[in-house]
Amino acid sequence: MIAGRLRVGGDAELAGHRARSHLHDGRVVAWTGSYDVPVAIDGEVERTVPAALARRFGAEGFWERWTRAECVAKLTGRGVLDLVDLMAGADDRPGTGVHLSTVRLPGGIVVTVGTLERSGFPEGYRPECGRLFVRL
Repeated sequence: MIAGRLRVGGDAELAGHRARSHLHDGRVVAWTGSYDVPVAIDGEVERTVPAALARRFGAEGFWERWTRAECVAKLTGRGVLDLVDLMAGADDRPGTGVHLSTVRLPGGIVVTVGTLERSGFPEGYRPECGRLFVRL
C-alpha cells in the first residue's frame, strides 16, 4: 500500500529520504519505499484552488491532477511550463513509461507517487547508480 510508505514531518527529520515533496505549510512528505526504479513524489495540502487555475483547469479534483502532472514532469524531464499540457492528461496511459498512484493522507494531504517503468528508463540508466528524479 502506497500510503504506508509515505511519511509526513519536518525537513530535518526527513532529510535522509531522497524522494521528498515540500508542502506549502512547511511540512515535508517523503517516500520511504524502494528506490529500485526512479521515483518521484509530489504532495499538496488540499485548499482552495487559486482563481486563475480554477478558471483554466476546473476546481474538481485539481490537486490530484496537479500532483500527477508534477510527477510526470519530474520523471520524464519535462519542464514546469509543460504542466499546462500535462494537466489535461497526466495519467498512466499505456506507453508513457510512468506509473502513478495518488493517495489522500490525513490532514487533507494529496500525494502522488510516480515510478518510471523499466521500459521508460532513460538510455544508459542503471538502477544501481542511484539516479532519481526528485523535487529539489
